[in-house]
Formats: sequence, structure tokens, C-alpha cells
Amino acid sequence: MIEHLRNIFTFIGGVGMFLYGMKTMSDGLQKVAGPKLGNILKLLTANKFTAIVVGALVTVIIHSSAGTTVMVVGFVNAGIMKLTDALGVIMGANIGTTVTAWIIALAELGSAVEIFKPDFFAPIVFGVSALIFVFTKKEKTKTTANIFAGVGLLFLGLTLMSTGVSPYAESKVFRDSFEVLGKNPVLAVLAGAVVTVILSSSTASVSILQTLALAGSVSKSAACFITVGQNIGTCITTIISSANSSKNGKRTALLHLLFNVFGGIIFSILVLIAYPFIKDFLATRITLFEISLFHTGFNIGNTLILLPLSNFMVDITRKIIPSSAEEEEDFNLSEKTQAILDERILNQPAVAISTTRTEVEFYAKYVLKNLRRATNLIIKDRNEELIRDVVTHEEQIDKTTNILVSYLAKINNLNINEQEHMEVEHLMSICSDIERIGDHAENISENADQMIKDEVTLSKTGMAEMENIINITLESVESAIRCINNEDEEALNNVRRCEAEVDRLEDVYRNNHIKRMSVGECNTIAGIVFLDIIGNLERVTDHANNVADYREAENSNEVIIKK
Repeated sequence: MIEHLRNIFTFIGGVGMFLYGMKTMSDGLQKVAGPKLGNILKLLTANKFTAIVVGALVTVIIHSSAGTTVMVVGFVNAGIMKLTDALGVIMGANIGTTVTAWIIALAELGSAVEIFKPDFFAPIVFGVSALIFVFTKKEKTKTTANIFAGVGLLFLGLTLMSTGVSPYAESKVFRDSFEVLGKNPVLAVLAGAVVTVILSSSTASVSILQTLALAGSVSKSAACFITVGQNIGTCITTIISSANSSKNGKRTALLHLLFNVFGGIIFSILVLIAYPFIKDFLATRITLFEISLFHTGFNIGNTLILLPLSNFMVDITRKIIPSSAEEEEDFNLSEKTQAILDERILNQPAVAISTTRTEVEFYAKYVLKNLRRATNLIIKDRNEELIRDVVTHEEQIDKTTNILVSYLAKINNLNINEQEHMEVEHLMSICSDIERIGDHAENISENADQMIKDEVTLSKTGMAEMENIINITLESVESAIRCINNEDEEALNNVRRCEAEVDRLEDVYRNNHIKRMSVGECNTIAGIVFLDIIGNLERVTDHANNVADYREAENSNEVIIKK
């Protein structure tokens, strides 16, 4: 009894060590490569074939097909990537996740290459990495050491799993269980899916299967159908996690499921057709190498068969999750932002930052539109309905500011590096400045309301001055927004120029207006309104300048003092 408990504990400990090692390695790799992964995905996914390659490479880098899918869902939510492009990346992610199976297959190499076997090099890799991590002070060295420590833990966990199951290699229970699974494909698929959902990792699930195969207990038939179930299981995890995302996000997760389900159906049909001819072959025990070969072959085969049907699969997702064109575009700013900034993306900090930056830019453009509405009330169309429109949009701006800042605070509490902390803090400050621009737009709409109620009109000269300073202010905000997501030197310089020009014009126009009031060209109420509006516009350019300052500081790692 004690011996059985020892074996069970050893196996469970091995699973835990494997999962922890994989998580440690994945986190380290994302810290090193994460900031570039978002740009790679966005730039190279317009072509279906490059999308597949990128999906595979990113999955190999971060060691998680689910992680890659999370990125894709985020980009589709944000409108950066199309559903058809997303499917290519998902296909590539399925191929990329098979790499670990090939590494584990090294366990079957002979004694001539003993040094390359995981259980040989894992202890020294972990030991040296842990020592480096403890004694070094450099952040980059610590991150690299963490990656290799994760690799060591991963393979030490595999060794423990193998040790735990090896005494049962010839056990009747084991043999009978896998014989049942081999003869019942539905049960085999279900078993693979359930284990994968529980572990939240197809890589871990396949590794356990390989450990059991190493003990010589698994038939080819059982292993193949279990692997199909594992591929489906990792999709179910993504489906569950996309519950709170937008409809396009749900469709992306559904695409992942459809891809693997269709692939499983096609494989099952082929096996049923060929079964009379390969019956004896399927009953033999499978090797680690053969599991790796099938896992990779299954995913590559799926891709080759289903790639031409990608548009058809996208259409299916739209029929399963339908919506009208108005429903896609008419939901308000805060709801859109809330849908995109979901909790899943926090597992990929670099992607969370990139996605939030894109949302901050969209939010800033929304604020700019409201500023245009407010200023048009002064120089073009002045009515109470349009004033209420500005106020309604300002309410959305306030709600969205809270959503963005709260989400950025969550990112800031993650395990991110100093550069990323600075980016997050600057984005928080940018949100604050953009929100203040929205407040000034509302102030200007209140000025317009006063002009309507008091029947105030500006002189021809005063209106010309007002139109000029408004145009320069709007140009300043436009240029600041161009800086949020890009390193645009021309835009930065233009913000500076506009801010200086508005500062100068405010003094000039203030003096001009006081002179007009003194000679009776403008009444007192009109004078107060005029001065209040140009004061609001001057503050708008200050906030636009702050946005440019924060963006410029990110490139030089400087700490700035806000105006």
C-alpha cells in the first residue's frame, strides 16, 4: 500500500513540477520576446501562409498555443486582425505546440547519445540556472536563468512522472484501460479532452501520454484518438475563457474549436475506412517517437486540408454567433473597451500593454471627435441638442477612462520589467490628460449654451480669431494622438509648435478682445465667454503637449514632470 502511495505521489509531483517548469519557462520567454510578438503578429498575418508560420514560431517561443490564441483573440477584438487571418495563426499555433513532444521523444534515444536525453541533462541545467538566478543582480541574466531553470524543472517533472508509472508497465489494469480506449475512439477522445481541460495545457497532456507510452502500456489506436481529444480539449479551455469577450472574440475561439473538431472527424473517417487493413498495426504499442510523429502529422494534415476552407469556416462562426452590422458597430465606447480589455490578455503582459495602447489611441480619437463637436458649437452650428450630444459623449469618456486606468493598474501589478512599468505608468498619465481634454470640450459646450441663452454673438474679428485658435488646437491634439502608438518625430515637433503658437495667440487675442470691449465693439458677456473659451483651448494644448512628452520619454527612459 505504501509503495502504491509513493508511486502516486511521485507521479502527481512530477505533473506539478512539469507544469510549474513550463509556466516558469513560458513567463521568462515572454519577458524576453513578448514586446516584439504583438508587432510580429500584426505585421505578418495578412497572408495565410505567413500567418501559419508566425503562429507556429510564436507558439514555440512562448511555449503555449493557448497563449498565442489569447493574443489572437485580443487582436481580433481590437479590430487589428481579421477572422480569416486569425485562423492561419491558430493553425500555426497547433503545429508549434508539437515541438515539446519531439524534445521529450529524446528519451528513446540509445546510450550512444545519452547526454542528449532529458533525464541526463535536466538536473545540471536546473542547478546551474538556479545558482545564477540567486547570485546575479542583472535583471536580464535573472530572466535568462529563469528560462533555463524552467526547462530543467520541466524535464525533471517528466522523469518523476515516468518513475511513478513505470512499476505499472505490465499492470493488468493499465493494459485493460488502454485496450478499452483503443477499441472505443469516443472514450479515447473524451479522455484526452478531459485531461487537457483539467491541466489547461495540451502540451502537458501529451507529455503524460508519452510518459505512459514510455512504460509500454499504450496502443497506437488509443494514443491517436487520445491525441485528437487533447487537441480538442485545449480549444474548450479557450472557449470557456472567451465567455466575456466580444462576438468576434468568441468567433475566434470557436474557429479554434472547429479546426480541431473538423480535423478529428476527418481523421476518424479515414481510420474507419482503413481499419480492416490496419487493425493489427493499431493494436501494437506506440513509441514516444510515433506519438510525436502523429501529433505533428495530425496538425499539419489538418492545416493542409482545412486551409482552403478557411473562409467557409469563418462563415460558419458568423452563422453560429450572428449579429447585424449595426450591432457590430453601434455599441458605445466603454462597452467596446470593456470587451477588448478582458482578463485573459493579462496572462500575456506585453500583449496586454500593446492592446491597451491601441485602445488608448482609439479612446483619444473619440475625445478629439467630441472636442470638434464642442468647437463647432462656437463657430458653426449652435443648438441645445448638439450641446446635449457633447455631454452624453463626455459621460462615455469618463466611464472609459476608469476602465482603461483600472486595467492598466492590473497590468502594473504583474511581473513585468522596468521598461514595461514605465510604459504602463505613462499610459495612465496619457489617459488622465486625454480625459482632461474631454472636460475642456464639455466646458466649451457650456460656453455655447450660455451664448444661446444670453443671445451672445462675437464680432467678425473675434470670430476669425476664435476659428484660427480652434484650428491650431485641433491640429495639436491630432498630432499628439499620432504619437500614442508610433514614434512619430514630425508629430512630436508639431505638438510643440502648436502649443507654443496657442500660448502666444491666447495673449494676443486676449489683449485684442479687451481693446474691442473698451471701444464698445463687444459686450461684457461676449468678452467673458470669448476669454473663457480661449483659456480652455490653451489648456487643451498643454494636455496634448503632456501626451507628446510621455511618449518621447518612453524612448529615452526619462521621468518627466507633468504640466
